[in-house]
Amino acid sequence: MTRPAIVLSTIGSHGDLFPVLSLARALDAAGIEPRLGLVPDDCAVARDWGFDAIPVGPSETEMTARLGMSRDEIAASVLRDPGRLMQRALMPLLPSMTDALIAMCDGASAVSATTFAMGASLAAERASLPYVPVLLQPMVTFAPSDAPVIPRLPVTVTDPGPLGRAWNRIPMAAVRVVLRLRHGRDLTRIRRGMGLPPQPGTPTIDHGGVVPFRLGLWDAAFAPAPREWPDLKVVGFPPSPRHDPLSDDVVRWLDDGPAPVVFTLGSVAQALGPPDFWFATAQAARDCGMRAILLHGTADAPRGPDLLTMPRLPHAPLFPRAAAIVHHGGIGTTAEALRAGKPQVVLPVGGDQPDNAARLERLGVARALPIRRFTPGRGAKAIREIMQGFDPAAASELSDQAMANDGAAAAAAAFRELVAT
Repeated sequence: MTRPAIVLSTIGSHGDLFPVLSLARALDAAGIEPRLGLVPDDCAVARDWGFDAIPVGPSETEMTARLGMSRDEIAASVLRDPGRLMQRALMPLLPSMTDALIAMCDGASAVSATTFAMGASLAAERASLPYVPVLLQPMVTFAPSDAPVIPRLPVTVTDPGPLGRAWNRIPMAAVRVVLRLRHGRDLTRIRRGMGLPPQPGTPTIDHGGVVPFRLGLWDAAFAPAPREWPDLKVVGFPPSPRHDPLSDDVVRWLDDGPAPVVFTLGSVAQALGPPDFWFATAQAARDCGMRAILLHGTADAPRGPDLLTMPRLPHAPLFPRAAAIVHHGGIGTTAEALRAGKPQVVLPVGGDQPDNAARLERLGVARALPIRRFTPGRGAKAIREIMQGFDPAAASELSDQAMANDGAAAAAAAFRELVAT
């Protein structure tokens, strides 16, 4: 008997890719065929997870050559203002990426993708299939009842009543206006070339065709479904990605002294801090009298007996062994830090990170410090403050919920209901 199939796609960092691969694994376990359409570099990662994937769009090497920018420059541009890169890179490639995804739709039951994989919704509409948007962070709802923190917009009201919601509608409407002005005309032109009607509503938020529901891959304790989005199913963070265990050398270093503070800027932001960032982190840890692990990627980093400097390590087995975690606030790292139940200092660079940082602060498990303001003294002060004011019981409750809720499995269950109708 032929299994039903769901076409899945994503564009972005590992924080975008790993949730989609977790969803693919859950669909496969639920008896649904996941058909993955990914950028070429991500296809190799999918193979490590045991999935074949169809290349969609250019490789990282092709994209850096096309834009005349390095990987770090592209990452910085996305975090500062993704709209510019959408105009320069994504829009010109959208028709060919859509065609590649349409070729995967034959016999499929639905299409699903993350926010910037815009060709997926177009492919679904062209193939007359339902489209299920996958939202990875609460920021992208832009809901007045739970307005995100966006540094360049006016201050929004947290936990608002009627007057607060009325105020929040102003900056949230401004976001939608900017998206329409920037991308609405281009998308309408692309859609007309495909025989589709003009762009409906706000680009990246509103989609043509049939949208039976939307998936929010985060825990309700982190952000409940906003009242403005009745079709949004907030199903929980996806499980930790598959990973190798910590090496013997790393385990020995951890065992040889007190729990360290772990510093990481995720898979794309390692080189986006101030020029001496990693040296400043080491000094901040020393000012606190603590050992430190620096996951510095390709950036320069100091050495010393009180430091373990590595390009990267899997977060899931490492974070529970930390005394505190200092990170950029990416949604994947945020999920792992919540699972670990440890005090956090968040150094947002851009994108959704300031909003994630604000939510962690409101939960009482983090202090936020914009990365541009990071100095050894400020870093040490933030680490000491969160460790002294930390509520282990509240953090443990959040950790238990994050560990118990398998967002990928819950999403797969929603897809099973969809394909059964």
